[in-house]
Amino acid sequence: MAIRITGMYSGLDTESIINELASAQSHKKTKLVKAQKKFSWKQDAWKALNTKVYSFYQKLDDLRLQSSYLKKKSVVSRPSAVQVVSGADTVDGVHTLSVNQLAKRAYLTSGSLVTANGTHFRSGAKLSQLEGMKDFTDGKISVNGALGQTVEIEVDGDMTINDFVSKLQKTGLNASFDEENQRFYISSRDTGKDANFSITANDAGGFKALAALGLMTDFTSDTTSAAAQENAKWASYYDSTGSGLSPEKQAEKDKLIEDLLAQRAAAYKKQDDTLKKNNEELDKANVYNKEELAKLDGYSKYGDISTFKDEDGNSVSTYADMRDALLDKIYGKEQPKKDKDGNDVKDDKGNTVMERNGGLTKDLADKKEALANLKKEGSGATAAQIEAAENAVKDAEKELAQAKDCYSFVNAIATNEEKKAQNQATIDSHAGTYTVNGDKVEGTAALKATITTEVDTKAAAAHAAANGDYLPKNPDGTVNKDKLAHKIEGQDSVITLNGVKYTSYNNSLSVNGMTITAMEETGEEEVTISTTTDTDGIFDMIKGLFTEYNALVNEMDSLYNAESSTGYDPLTAEEKSALSDDEIEEWEKKIKDSLLRRDSTLGNVSSAIRNVMLKGVDVNGRTMYLSDFGIETQSYYKAKENERNAYHILGDKDDPLSWNPEEGAPDLRSMIAKDPDTVVSFFTGLANNMHDELFKKMSATKLSSALTVYNDKQMKEEYDSYTEKIKKEEDKLNALMDKWYAKFSAMETAMAKLESKNNSLSSLFGG
Repeated sequence: MAIRITGMYSGLDTESIINELASAQSHKKTKLVKAQKKFSWKQDAWKALNTKVYSFYQKLDDLRLQSSYLKKKSVVSRPSAVQVVSGADTVDGVHTLSVNQLAKRAYLTSGSLVTANGTHFRSGAKLSQLEGMKDFTDGKISVNGALGQTVEIEVDGDMTINDFVSKLQKTGLNASFDEENQRFYISSRDTGKDANFSITANDAGGFKALAALGLMTDFTSDTTSAAAQENAKWASYYDSTGSGLSPEKQAEKDKLIEDLLAQRAAAYKKQDDTLKKNNEELDKANVYNKEELAKLDGYSKYGDISTFKDEDGNSVSTYADMRDALLDKIYGKEQPKKDKDGNDVKDDKGNTVMERNGGLTKDLADKKEALANLKKEGSGATAAQIEAAENAVKDAEKELAQAKDCYSFVNAIATNEEKKAQNQATIDSHAGTYTVNGDKVEGTAALKATITTEVDTKAAAAHAAANGDYLPKNPDGTVNKDKLAHKIEGQDSVITLNGVKYTSYNNSLSVNGMTITAMEETGEEEVTISTTTDTDGIFDMIKGLFTEYNALVNEMDSLYNAESSTGYDPLTAEEKSALSDDEIEEWEKKIKDSLLRRDSTLGNVSSAIRNVMLKGVDVNGRTMYLSDFGIETQSYYKAKENERNAYHILGDKDDPLSWNPEEGAPDLRSMIAKDPDTVVSFFTGLANNMHDELFKKMSATKLSSALTVYNDKQMKEEYDSYTEKIKKEEDKLNALMDKWYAKFSAMETAMAKLESKNNSLSSLFGG
């Protein structure tokens, strides 16, 4: 680029002169830019229209199938009790139905947590704060059946009510705590008797926790529920007299222990195998992570654990420590968050909220702010100062990016190492609990002793619960029933259809092509279901076809017949500055509306789909046309402009442009009722013909992509060609301007030298 000097000595407006000299070349570039802009709008117009064509094409998939038209309609005598959706296979006639029983979820409502002195609890309260839990340490609870299995929950005094709710939810239950009513509301996620669940305790601590949480059941009076029966089973393994269990019960207990031993040993072995394999994968992942880390720009500074130093200059020995130190470098060290008064901010549990507001991130923000201040009008900053500030921002951005890149791999390595350590700890905890002989896994004597203790502990707790030892009591020693849980068992629905009983886990049943949804029990009253061919449904299917076709063909006609926009071109920024926003919008709309005017591709596509509608369809050896079904376009002079190719169904009350058929004229609705097979055959044939024609038009070619009706590939090449042409004209313009600037610069230099000589001569003659 030549040095550009203004008319310092000549006094000429060099900039304006050169712009004028280069105006012809600049005009060429501007013309191309406008043409490309207009072309890009045309691409957008085609994309929008193609989307609508493709949507119509997809709709035809359903309309090509006879099953889509063969609809049945069922009228229910008591719609408040039963809803029915009939399929094509439903047998016509009158059916009788009774809803004997609705399906229900299993529900458990806890007793109230309110204490005797009226204390209420928030969701964040710890279990140790509940009534009767002052000295509570821990306990074990089992949720049975929620996920088709038994899930153990360990509870302790530091666990909050929210934590407990969360653990219940993870077992497959719906659970919440209502602070206003001070109760837990728990339910199965599915309806039906198979969705039943129970919450039981595995030890004395578990029963104590259930009592405090209002989830205890009075096993002294409740003997039929699943929870009561489960508790009674475990209580039967307790030797209450000290004389030993009966031989039969001891044998049952021994078998239970042996079964649990086999299950536990197999589970430990399976878990260990999985964890060992997982650790191998983690090792492979970390080999890759370390290799990729070493490739990063900035590795020597932030990624090499052997040379890395934290903010205090200390070395690190683990990737976990390195990760934490990198966080400090990137975001600054954690500091207590302060409120507007300078006090530490606390969360809802009373813990101090920490935040990071420093490190490389803040350094970059400070440098950006400094640069912005230098660039402000009136700052007095020199070009050198601004350049230095810009370089400082670039350096800070680079350093931050390097640190973040390294952190991502360091974090991955550290996380994998932590997972490995956790896995290994679990594996180590299983040491000595099982042995492997070939394919056989056997529990050891040590594991058997552990399980025996667990069984004895649970049996003793269950016995105590059966005697009412854990029940919440009133001051007079009676049971406080307000503190007890209330359970409603889940149940299946029972529906009788045409004399046959059907059961389902939910309130929906599919039979005879009907989907029946029960909403209330009918008692002794029978509900009638009258099923017939749904003429309205078939009519609506056909009507939907023409609704979408008409919208598409009307738009095509509007685009093809649009007013000319000759003389209108996209506006430059300078041209826009002289107009209002409304004027600009109106100007551009004029152009955009006319982009596909008289477009040959558009005319071809439009003509093709119109011809499909005009052609006949073979139905059982007879060629039939839309007019045979009372479907026609309006006359040329009667129809609105750009709506002359739209079809209307005679007698369609929803169509303001339709008209009632004369006596004897084809009536689609009547034809459907009399001969639905012929109607369906015609319109599936018509839909197939239209689908095939559009498939041809949307097939991929050298000029177009698949599922596209316009030459999108060709248009992209044309657009790229514009880009190349604009670049060439821009290069020519720059070269021309450089040439003129060089000439004017030479003139200015010559004039400066001449002035210098004149001044020297003048001084010699005493001037």
